[in-house]
Amino acid sequence: MHPAPQAPYFDASHHAWVLSRYCDVVAALRDPHLWPGATSAGDQPAIRDDAGRLQLRAPSQEALSAELVARCQARMEPLAGSLLQSLPPDSAVDLLTAFALPWCREFAFYVVQADPSARQQLAQLGEEVFAATGAPDESPLRPRAAAATAELERLLAGGPMPMGEPTFIAISQTTPRLLASIWLALLRHPAEAQRLRANPDLWPSAVDELLRYAGIVRRIWRHAREPVSLAGLHLEKGQRIMLLLGSANRDPAQFAAPDRLDVTRRVSGQLALGAGRNSCIGTALIRMIVIVATRALLREFPEVALCEEPEWRSGSGYAFPAKLPVALHCKPRTAVFT
Repeated sequence: MHPAPQAPYFDASHHAWVLSRYCDVVAALRDPHLWPGATSAGDQPAIRDDAGRLQLRAPSQEALSAELVARCQARMEPLAGSLLQSLPPDSAVDLLTAFALPWCREFAFYVVQADPSARQQLAQLGEEVFAATGAPDESPLRPRAAAATAELERLLAGGPMPMGEPTFIAISQTTPRLLASIWLALLRHPAEAQRLRANPDLWPSAVDELLRYAGIVRRIWRHAREPVSLAGLHLEKGQRIMLLLGSANRDPAQFAAPDRLDVTRRVSGQLALGAGRNSCIGTALIRMIVIVATRALLREFPEVALCEEPEWRSGSGYAFPAKLPVALHCKPRTAVFT
């Protein structure tokens, strides 16, 4: 559940101001004096310029070009179909481990142009990095993840992606959990799944609605590099801010009936992948991944039944299904999610 959007308030337990209304969160994302917090290794000040921009943002966006996205789609669409066709029909399957994770892992290998001999090592390192998501500071998973991150950076240095390690982790580990969250939303809204099956022209706008409704990044952190005034607050240098992206994406002032999934909705400015200069560098690639994988699932298995309510894993700003146990039924193409 997402906390209801409300006026800014101070959270003493986190020593931070909390912004949850859409207008406030967008203002914070656009303010050049608010920088990502140092809790994430990928957002340390050392990799930002004097204006707070990622130093490698421009070359990374150039590497993740429209041409690359098109090549990835042509290569990965057939693999999505073949993986799904290999799953046993009329039996329980965890879509996260049986489809989303292996497919996205192959996707990541292709994007970073991984040496075939290094694939097993890269996959293991990626799992070690992600295993620490949400772990407490004193957990032994933390130093292991730090070591795995450093090794991934070494192995992917000099590759086609200027930010090889975060690109690999985002595609191979984070995106499969996003897919699981989106598929769970469609399982709970079978009429919307049927709309997508019957009207493929809906996809360009539907993907934004799915990201708005089922995005897995619930909160991100910012700190003031200079005194800042926004959302009625006057922040001093060094003060921390928590931005509740999930709540902002459910703000009725921005989205009518925000707790309803509606794939025909014309979404304006969903924040699941950030906004402006603080948007995800791989937004175009992620949108394509969501469309290709979900469209293939709807096509290959016209009826998918949830076997049990999945447990949720949360921490480090994320919340996503730990698994997605379903029964895949081969039915006539007019059937829907149940």
